[in-house]
Amino acid sequence: MSDITVTTENDKVLTHTPYDSTFVAKAKTIGGKWNATAKAWAFDSRDETRVRDLLREVYGTDGNPVEGADLVTVRVRLADHESSKYESHATFAGRRIANRPGRDMPVKLAANVVLIEGKLPGSGGSVRYPQISAGNDVIVEVRDIPRASLALEHETSYEIVGETSNVNIDALLAEREALLARLAEIDELLPEPEGTEVSTREAAKALGVSVRTVQRWAASGKVEASKNAAGHWVVTITVTQSPA
Repeated sequence: MSDITVTTENDKVLTHTPYDSTFVAKAKTIGGKWNATAKAWAFDSRDETRVRDLLREVYGTDGNPVEGADLVTVRVRLADHESSKYESHATFAGRRIANRPGRDMPVKLAANVVLIEGKLPGSGGSVRYPQISAGNDVIVEVRDIPRASLALEHETSYEIVGETSNVNIDALLAEREALLARLAEIDELLPEPEGTEVSTREAAKALGVSVRTVQRWAASGKVEASKNAAGHWVVTITVTQSPA
């Protein structure tokens, strides 16, 4: 879904999404705060996995460019996807596809949504609670839906009428650069592995080889080693620190 993006700025994860009351409520439970300047929800970068899980739960996708390259067009009966009587919109696969702003105002179809069959009523619901009130004959076509987001809907509630698989190379390269940058940040935060000097016997035990093999490796420069005052090989091996 092209209208969902996840970006990282300093220690924050910013998400741009269509409005959804469920997302807003659950975003707050994981520390999300609305950033009016960026017009996005902001989260601690350490919660990125939880944020992406929430996006997939609500919208069926986290904006992954690979998923975004596999798009489908579907046809649905609008009445099957109208919200409760207290809400004035219809949703499909995490996307708001239609809305009636007021009881006597015309229904507005979202971008990439077109009316295929039937006629939308001129009014619906009440002044306080407008409704779309579409008849069972109203069929709309919803275009450019990530195939992955169809998991949010029952397979009998839609018909796939078109498919597009365009790999967005620029988006993939941008994601790759962002991941490499993040890995570089992680490497900076991790402590350097420590080198420990050991005897050839200790090195052999640690490396799972014979003492003679370690001696040959030391002589050929295959392992970092030097001779002590007694003429014996001292081998330097790297010890990875375990988390506390």
